[in-house]
Amino acid sequence: MSKRTRRILIASFRGVAFHLAFATVIAAQVIDHPSSAGDPENQFIEVNHVRLHYLDWGGTGESILFLTSLGGQAGDFQPIAAQLLDRYHVLGLTRRGQGRSGKPIAGYDTLTLTEDILAFLDAKSINRVTLIGYSLAGNEMTEFAGRYPQRVARLVYLDAAYDLAENAATGRKAKLNLPTLPGADHATLELIARSNEYRPDYSRIKAPALGFFVTYDEPPKSSMWDEATKVKLLAWWHEYGKAYRRSQIERFQAGVARTRTVELHGTTHGGFVFEAKQQAILIRETRKFLNEFGGE
Repeated sequence: MSKRTRRILIASFRGVAFHLAFATVIAAQVIDHPSSAGDPENQFIEVNHVRLHYLDWGGTGESILFLTSLGGQAGDFQPIAAQLLDRYHVLGLTRRGQGRSGKPIAGYDTLTLTEDILAFLDAKSINRVTLIGYSLAGNEMTEFAGRYPQRVARLVYLDAAYDLAENAATGRKAKLNLPTLPGADHATLELIARSNEYRPDYSRIKAPALGFFVTYDEPPKSSMWDEATKVKLLAWWHEYGKAYRRSQIERFQAGVARTRTVELHGTTHGGFVFEAKQQAILIRETRKFLNEFGGE
């Protein structure tokens, strides 16, 4: 079978230093992943008047639903999902406005995205689920767990437990004033803007939660940045960024009653899900967490 090319937005947007080591820089990366006979077929379902793309890897047992990053799609989780089929029924959902899902004019706020998840689970007759979300999906997971606690068995945050509104504020304090995402469509810009308005309240979460956090041991770097951008972002990192990241881990640990955290080193926010070494850690720690809090 031929390769399929996926465009993944890795870096980000004005005032929100989040996707590339929390730096307000824009970049798009094209990653080629070979298809295999084990890949599930693309499926679609209409919920809340929008057509959503999803994958069903199969498996039996409790349900797991993967939720995507900004610019991602359900297939991004193929290597991880395939390792959970022995005990779980595994699915992945591509949010509205991204990938093959429909791109309506409105509905990109966290509450509407949360209702999309609920409608999808209802349509698939899934009463209780473990949500595993990457990056931007953390907002949806936190809101869903607080609003519908009876529907959530566990939560797994893949570098996703961050207060993006606070992060945007640090960018304004540092007067970064970097340009917004060039070439981004309306849906992506709306997702960015609405995500910056959401303040997560982890105290509402009743389910056990596992948080993976990419931890940078030195200031982030990128060959994409010009010298002026490097100066701005390094200053931001030393004054705000490093302390912000540590405070987010501590807030997550303090807010969720039953939580585990794993810090990932030697990788980046935009890359860890796609790296074999990091995937092995994700699978090992996720299985351990699912087993520890299974059958509740």
